[in-house]
Amino acid sequence: MMWTLFISASWAIEPPIVNGQVETGFPSTVALGADVGGYLFSACTGNLITPRVIISAAHCGEQIPTETIVQLGSAFFGDSIYDPTHTLSFSDHQMHPEYRSLGTNGYSDEGQFDISVFILSEDAPIQPTLFRWDPLSIEDEGTEMVAVGFGITSSSANDSGTKRSADVVLSEVNDMFAVVQTGDNEGNSNICSGDSGGPLFYYDNDMEQYIQWGIHSYGDQNCLYLGASTRSDVATDWIFEQIEAVHGTTDMCEIYGWYEDGVCQEYEFCGQTDPDCVAALEEDDDESKAGMCATTPIEGGLLCTLFLLLRRRKSA
Repeated sequence: MMWTLFISASWAIEPPIVNGQVETGFPSTVALGADVGGYLFSACTGNLITPRVIISAAHCGEQIPTETIVQLGSAFFGDSIYDPTHTLSFSDHQMHPEYRSLGTNGYSDEGQFDISVFILSEDAPIQPTLFRWDPLSIEDEGTEMVAVGFGITSSSANDSGTKRSADVVLSEVNDMFAVVQTGDNEGNSNICSGDSGGPLFYYDNDMEQYIQWGIHSYGDQNCLYLGASTRSDVATDWIFEQIEAVHGTTDMCEIYGWYEDGVCQEYEFCGQTDPDCVAALEEDDDESKAGMCATTPIEGGLLCTLFLLLRRRKSA
């Protein structure tokens, strides 16, 4: 069944990390909640995928009018909602148009497209993380991952609002979800209420950064057996539509400010060649030419050869 409680502005309290640890990293992962008359609460979790776009679960805001989310809602950056590094408001909220909630067609119905985006009213001063858009498959089962969230630590606890993480193993990949079985994880760790919408991360060694593969969606009522995250790749087209509506482009390298930042970023998904890479090639080419000898004028060739020999002897 869906983990659901309601307080104040009808925010649904959804699945913190069970048997995990307090987390001071993953700055792109945020708590979604509100400050109502000085009363702070964390309802769900989200993850920043562009400077303005937070991806989360659709069920986190399905019963709340967008106007209420914009008026009262906040994204809390940092390790705790009680001492955030940044608190930003929203300008919009969109749910996937094909979202179907858990249990709609009976107890065994897992639902579908449990994905939404919260649009920040201003750019976050935090580096976003990429999400996976190429298809997951059963070959990805067994992958070591990290689940992050601001939820509770057990089904009977009341300690949401602190960022926690847990090392988990991807147990199963089905048509819609990346499923983590608690028994496959060291320490029996998994997600719980309040973690909904949070990221399931994979560390990409080639890119040397974490990539979001899933959005925490549901689990068993007592947070003991499993946790399922909606695969980000099943909603790639829709996610990019939301990104383009905000940034006017789907070129993630441009959105991230990777062009002409002094670092050569050669990724296939970049919409253009990074000028920094062109400059680096030109610099390498100039250096190579500086160490070469002309072969046509005999005199010049001999002088250059003598110079290279002297340089080698000196360096030796």
